Amino acid sequence: MTYNLKDKSSEGFDSLSRREKVIFLAGVFDGEGCIGCYTNGGIEKYLNIVIECTDRDSLERFVEVFGGTILQPKKRNCNYKDIFRWKLVGKKAWTVIAEMIPYMCKRRKEKYATLEHYRHSSKDSGRIIQKQESNRDSVIRS
Repeated sequence: MTYNLKDKSSEGFDSLSRREKVIFLAGVFDGEGCIGCYTNGGIEKYLNIVIECTDRDSLERFVEVFGGTILQPKKRNCNYKDIFRWKLVGKKAWTVIAEMIPYMCKRRKEKYATLEHYRHSSKDSGRIIQKQESNRDSVIRS
């Protein structure tokens, strides 16, 4: 398949399988994303995943594949591009990270592993989490 780099259509992306889209988006998230586990001031903890970038089209791909929300751009000096933010919180965030983590770099996998203890003690527990030590496509229900 050849791509016309001047054509900003998403035909190439749209023709990918779900797995291929997840692999592509995992690469984008690996470079641009942020994973965090927070509390709401009490004992309830929740996972928050975010990507900020100036290309809204890229973030719309995340919404298409995983859901979530694109937040309005931050107001910036007129010399800078607007920054858009894709955000996903809670149970869905655990599921999305579990789907992307096999395709991410070692650094992200280590970050995810450090958050695993929060998953078991959080309001968001009960997610589908992928076993990192086994086949990439195998999943377990926790």
